[in-house]
Amino acid sequence: MVLEIISVYFSRNKRLIFDNFSLKIQKSQIMILIGNNGVGKTTLFDLIIGILQPSNGEIKIHNKATFELFKQKREFFTYIPHKDALKDNLTVMENIENWLHLSNNNFSKEEVINNLKYFDLSLITNIKVGRLSHGQKKKVSLSKLLLSRNSLWLLDEPFNGLDKKSSLKVKNLIEKHSQSGGSILLSTHLDVKIKKAKKTYLNKLHKKVERKVFKFDKWEEI
Repeated sequence: MVLEIISVYFSRNKRLIFDNFSLKIQKSQIMILIGNNGVGKTTLFDLIIGILQPSNGEIKIHNKATFELFKQKREFFTYIPHKDALKDNLTVMENIENWLHLSNNNFSKEEVINNLKYFDLSLITNIKVGRLSHGQKKKVSLSKLLLSRNSLWLLDEPFNGLDKKSSLKVKNLIEKHSQSGGSILLSTHLDVKIKKAKKTYLNKLHKKVERKVFKFDKWEEI
């Protein structure tokens, strides 16, 4: 199993967010997590990558508990958050080079520029990120997938801020990664259709007035 979330409980500010939540992702599987803003999609990613710790339950990547991975986690997955930590005072190329260094991936400058062509970014590599539009920044973040050697991709709202053409390119990347044996967990508030993907819904349920519960609801083939 590539990713296992086993009976996870998590609360914040006395509010229960995940109540006995479980999810499994196998090799070559695409899982789409669908829910409106505020239902806990980003919180789930924070739990998976170790920024947050569940009060109960376990999360495993490649059969290893995430707390055992520590600094090795970057070698087990590639995470593209909803709001990426791009540095506005650095150029597109400098941001990519920083990420490659942190993720222990080695590519030549020519290889990086060649990959950036996929999202039409090769001509703006020397422009500071702070001057880019929201959509361009999103594509800079997503271009890291083209330079990733990790089998597990974690993508939080990857289609936000993208036009139709760029969204299609992201879908093609995801499908190609799955076909080559990779696994993908992505979140979205949109009704996205990706070949051979499964989807699950996060709904906001009210058990009591003072707390909200986000719970695994159902599976559905796309």
